Amino acid sequence: MDLHEKDHYATGYAMGKLFIETENGFIAFLKNPFIKVILSILFVFKKRRMAEIRVPKQYTEELRGLSDATGIAYHHLLLVNLIYEIRGCSGFMFFNKNNELIVGHNTDTGTILARFLLKQTRPLVINVSLPNKNTFVHVSLPGFFGAINGFNDKGIALSSHDVGGLRSKVVPGNISASCLLRMILEEAKDLGDIGKITHENLSYTPGIYLIASDREKRVVIVELHPSEANIVVLNQKFAFVANHYMSSHMQKYHRDIKKGSLQRIECLKECFSTVHVETVEQAITILQDHRNGTQRDTTGHSIANEGTFQSFVLAVTNQKIFISNGRKTPVPLHGTYIRNKFIL
Repeated sequence: MDLHEKDHYATGYAMGKLFIETENGFIAFLKNPFIKVILSILFVFKKRRMAEIRVPKQYTEELRGLSDATGIAYHHLLLVNLIYEIRGCSGFMFFNKNNELIVGHNTDTGTILARFLLKQTRPLVINVSLPNKNTFVHVSLPGFFGAINGFNDKGIALSSHDVGGLRSKVVPGNISASCLLRMILEEAKDLGDIGKITHENLSYTPGIYLIASDREKRVVIVELHPSEANIVVLNQKFAFVANHYMSSHMQKYHRDIKKGSLQRIECLKECFSTVHVETVEQAITILQDHRNGTQRDTTGHSIANEGTFQSFVLAVTNQKIFISNGRKTPVPLHGTYIRNKFIL
């Protein structure tokens, strides 16, 4: 989907029109009368929490455009966007011998929700350009205004992951995590901008992000907690994360670290230590790794697991995305990776 509009409202409106014209299944689901009643009830219970989360005006305007185009109530769309922002994932980034930046990412959630999303949606790759903003491309879901992955025309690439097993903390007024990531894609031109944006906009939802600059040939790990942001600058050409903080400084916030997250980190360590990873094909092989089985409890134990409903490789330097068209979880094991080419 290509969206090249004059402002955020027009972007949301154009997106909504395309969803209606293509009879998008998820949008039709949200318009179902029974689902509308359920969303209205959920909104009553979640309204107070949602009011604590800061959503920048440009993104609420985009959501209003989407609402006007689809006929879905604005507050229902806002609820769907904020109720569950970042999903548990595995991800990695590396620069190969030609200094090309490649990103691998599996998006996971609970098994039931993963199967529902696969039934109602198809892989959605969106290319967005707005006046005075970076052009960017990302893998998304219908009706969502934020971002959890992608790259922009300045060579900034990101892969985001939730963090589990934390001592809970809520800071009213902190920004929506997916809006923060969208802001990075729209505004960041180098890694210096990443530090400024993340420290000035603390996230409501904890997360750990891999961010790289293709121009600077560097990778950082950004660890976000409602209380602070920590950036780990790496002196190596690759990095990987799962669903726990990697630095000892941020691990103070953990109540415990989930066994599955630790197991996936060990898988990634072994993948990168035993083979010199160079290509998109090798990245796909890592995303398909299920050596610990595909089962889940509170999280997956393998990189590919029963909750993996999106799987893709971002070939940032060459501006390509390879995304699995699998219709069964884990999607890395049940589909072909389709190439999409972009000129940003």
